Amino acid sequence: MITYFIKSGICLALLLLFYHLILEREKMHQFNRFYLLGSVLFSFIAPFYKIYIETIPNTLKAVPSLITDSNLDVNPVKEISYTQYLFLGYTIVAIILLIRFTKNLFNIFLKIKQYKKIKKDKATLVLVDDLISPHTFWNYIFINKEEYNSNKIETELYTHELTHALQKHTFDILFIEFLQIVFWINPTFIFLKKAIKLNHEFLADNEVIITHKNTTEYQYLLLNRAAWNNEYYLASNLNYLLTKKRLLMMTKQSSRTKILLKKLAVIPVIAGFTFLFAERVEAQKKDTDKAPVSIQVKNSAKNLKGESSKEILVVYTYEDGSTIQKKYDDLTLEEKQQLPPPPPTKKRVYRITPPTPNSPVVRVREESNIPPPPTRVKKGDVSRIPPPPPTVRVKKGMRTDIPAPPKPMAPLEYIKKHKSKNTEYFYNDKKISYKKALKLLETDDSINLQIWNKNGKTTFKLSEKPIVIKN
Repeated sequence: MITYFIKSGICLALLLLFYHLILEREKMHQFNRFYLLGSVLFSFIAPFYKIYIETIPNTLKAVPSLITDSNLDVNPVKEISYTQYLFLGYTIVAIILLIRFTKNLFNIFLKIKQYKKIKKDKATLVLVDDLISPHTFWNYIFINKEEYNSNKIETELYTHELTHALQKHTFDILFIEFLQIVFWINPTFIFLKKAIKLNHEFLADNEVIITHKNTTEYQYLLLNRAAWNNEYYLASNLNYLLTKKRLLMMTKQSSRTKILLKKLAVIPVIAGFTFLFAERVEAQKKDTDKAPVSIQVKNSAKNLKGESSKEILVVYTYEDGSTIQKKYDDLTLEEKQQLPPPPPTKKRVYRITPPTPNSPVVRVREESNIPPPPTRVKKGDVSRIPPPPPTVRVKKGMRTDIPAPPKPMAPLEYIKKHKSKNTEYFYNDKKISYKKALKLLETDDSINLQIWNKNGKTTFKLSEKPIVIKN
C-alpha cells in the first residue's frame, strides 16, 4: 500500500509539472480544467494497471541449510511496531484538517443564512457588512452591502463572479480540499489547488473580455481590487499574487495549431506514465513442448463456501511439481482427445446354483414368483404364513374376470409384518437382532429369506446364498 501511494504521488507531481511547462501558458482554459481534475484520477488508477512479464521458470531447487548455534535465543524479544503509531499520527492530523474544513463550511453557510439575499439572474447575491471584494461560493455571490446600494459594483466584476457560479468552480475547490485532507502528507495537492484556482480566474477573465470587449479597463479594475482583503475561505476571489499572470494571459495571442499540438501531446504523456507506473507481474510461461507427467480428471469440486459443485476439472501435473487446473468445458478439442479413457464400468455378476431334480432355481438380485416354501406346522402351532390362493377351474359359462393372485410379499415387508416376541433371526447361521435384520434387508436386496416355525417360535433365516427348495 505504501508503494502504491508513492507511485501515485510521483505520477501526480509529474503530470502537474507537465501542466506548468506546456499547458498553462496557452489559452485553452476549459481543456486545462479537465486535465487538472483528470490528472488526479489518473494518478490513482495508473498504479493499478498490470503489465505481465514472461519469465523462464527457475528449475534450481533451493537446498535448505541447517544452522545450529548454542547461543540462539529461544524466546526472542518482540519488536515494537512503529507502523501503528505512524498511522495513528497520520489519522489525527487528517481529523484536525477535517474539523477545520467543516468549520469553514459552517461559517459560510452561517453568513448565507444571516445576511440578506437577492436573486439576480441565475445566482443569489448575499449582502454582507464586511468590506470585501465580490467572491463566489456555489451560486452565492458575496457583495458589500453599501457598495451594492450605491451601485459601485462594476458590471465586469459581476460577470466575473457569475462565471464562477455558472461553471461550478466551487466543486473543483471542494474536491481538491477533501483530497488534501486525506492525503495531507503529499505536498503536490497544495500546488495543484493553486493551479486550479488560477485556471478558474483565467476562465472568468476570458468570459468578461468576450462579453464586455474592454480589456484595458478591466485590467485597471483588477489592479485596484487586488489589494482588497477577502477572509472567506473556500470561495473564488481575487488575489494580488495571481493578478500579474492574469493580466499577461489577457493579452496573450496563441495559434490554434500550437494549441492543438499541445493537446495531442497529452496522449503520449498519459501512455508513457501508464507504462512507467504500472505494476509488473511475472507470469511464468510453461514449456509447451513438454507434456505433463499426469492428467487427473475430477468429477466434483468445492467452491470457496465449501459447497459441492458438478464441475468436471482436469488437473495437469508437470515435472517441476507445478500444476494447472482447467474446467472440462474450457478445454480445446485436442486437449479433450489427450484425456485418459474412462475406467470400464463394472458388470453385474449373477451367481447361479445348479438345479437339482424337481427343484426351482432362485438367482441373486432376481425377484422370484415362486411362493415361499411350506413350513412344517405341528399340532397346536398356529401358522403365520397365509395359505396360498385356491385354484379355480374355469368351466364353460363361468366368469373369467377373477382378479389375479397377489404377488408374494418382499422379505423386508414380511419381517416387519410378522414381528413378535417369539421370533428369532439368523444371518449366515449366526443369531442377530431384529434391527440388524431390517438393516441388512434395507441395504442389500440380494439377501434371501427362509422361514419356519418350531415349538411355537418363528425363525427367519437370512442368507446370501441361494435357497434351494427340496421336496
